[in-house]
Amino acid sequence: MKRVSWPVITSILLVVVGLGTASISMGQTVFRPDRYARSVVAGAQRVLAGIGRGVTVSFQSVRELRELRREYEALLTELEEYRTLEGRLQQLESENQRLREQLGFAAQTTSPAVAARVIAREGSQYFASFTINRGARHGLERGQTVLAFVEGRESLAGRVETVSGGTAIVVPVFAAGSYVAARLERSRQEGLVKGGGSRFEPLLMSYVPRGARDQIQYQDLVVTSGLNSIFPPDLPLGRVVRVDALAFEPSLEITIEPLVDFSRLEYVFVLTSGQTVRTGESRS
Repeated sequence: MKRVSWPVITSILLVVVGLGTASISMGQTVFRPDRYARSVVAGAQRVLAGIGRGVTVSFQSVRELRELRREYEALLTELEEYRTLEGRLQQLESENQRLREQLGFAAQTTSPAVAARVIAREGSQYFASFTINRGARHGLERGQTVLAFVEGRESLAGRVETVSGGTAIVVPVFAAGSYVAARLERSRQEGLVKGGGSRFEPLLMSYVPRGARDQIQYQDLVVTSGLNSIFPPDLPLGRVVRVDALAFEPSLEITIEPLVDFSRLEYVFVLTSGQTVRTGESRS
């Protein structure tokens, strides 16, 4: 049990004596210790009652704070769920937009084409390819042209290399050892485009005469020529970003940036027959 400190007892005695002295000096009444004791006890009871009410209010405040904290945590959880749902909704809207673009391309092309999704990528120093979810039972064969539809226009992505029942492996135009007969659309100068071996490397166009240097401009479009090639003519490949005239070389070396962003490629179209594809999109 906690002991009462002497200063407290002394203070109480001084109050009692002071009250008694004041009463005697004023002649109001005869000093009665029992009456003063009752007054002191009553005052003490009022003080203790006030303290009790304060303690009760404190406990109620603690409970209210705990309830508010639980409600706050529940609201945070609900807010996080809403954010997750919002993110999923944005993903679905983006996916829906991409699918609408692919559907629009499929409706415009005049050649039979099979839509496919990229399901795997393989890349190394010596070989690069990607796998699509369509194969022999969907009409795919080795050597068929593979297109991509990016930002409202078609572009050459590669060719089918290996076919199984339900999948196929595509060799992209950037692969080492990939060659495409091409021409500059504006000047009509022809050459041969080869891959740099990586989706992060540009394409290189060779065998363009040195005398054509003044006819080539930055951002000129390069398309397939269709000459001695498995690819149909006039398929966009990329745009000119640099022209070099190497010493003692009879031809130019043109650096081309592919139109297709192969690091983000998700859908492609495989031409199953025919040698033409026209979508009516402007290539300027």
